[in-house]
Amino acid sequence: MQNSSVPFVIVFLKYPVPGKVKTRLADGIGAIAAADLYRDWIGLVLINLQADRPTIRIVGYFDGGTVEQFAPWFPLVDDWVTQPAGDLGERLAFAFEWGHARGSPVIAVGTDCLELNSTHITDAITRLNDHDAVFGPATDGGYYLVGSSRLVVGFFLGIRWSSSSTLADHLVRCERLGLSVCQLDELADIDTADDWLAYQQRKGDCR
Repeated sequence: MQNSSVPFVIVFLKYPVPGKVKTRLADGIGAIAAADLYRDWIGLVLINLQADRPTIRIVGYFDGGTVEQFAPWFPLVDDWVTQPAGDLGERLAFAFEWGHARGSPVIAVGTDCLELNSTHITDAITRLNDHDAVFGPATDGGYYLVGSSRLVVGFFLGIRWSSSSTLADHLVRCERLGLSVCQLDELADIDTADDWLAYQQRKGDCR
């Protein structure tokens, strides 16, 4: 199961246009403020992954703008791939097919979990040496990281996306496919203004 190729870390990115990103957060702090925060988060998440380069290839898996608009983050990314149309499962499936076709393990992360860092990526890669799949559980019932050591047909089918059942559904899917699975430490995503406040409090940035 172990793969000698450099793993791909697929980072889901949207160009930070007010009203088009972090809409649940925008409900609490306004569309412009939410987009400004999200722009900062892109850089923060990518910077948090840099310690693993060049043992990984960071892929900016982007939507909502041209690749040229992502130029401020070019130094932090190795490859750029446009997201196709479709729901989250279809876009994940495309990304994993893209990476596995190049002979590498694949891990995907978003930009909602600011506590994700290179240690979690290293842990995930290590676990994929002897497991088929790895998940980073989020406190809301989803996950902040998903990875697989090889291409698994139907890996992203039958999942209720963006719900409190997302991880549970995917674990059931893995069991049905006969996959060996491991989980990383649980972390919190930031989707709402309350989530953002809780993150700041954990980091000691506000009282």
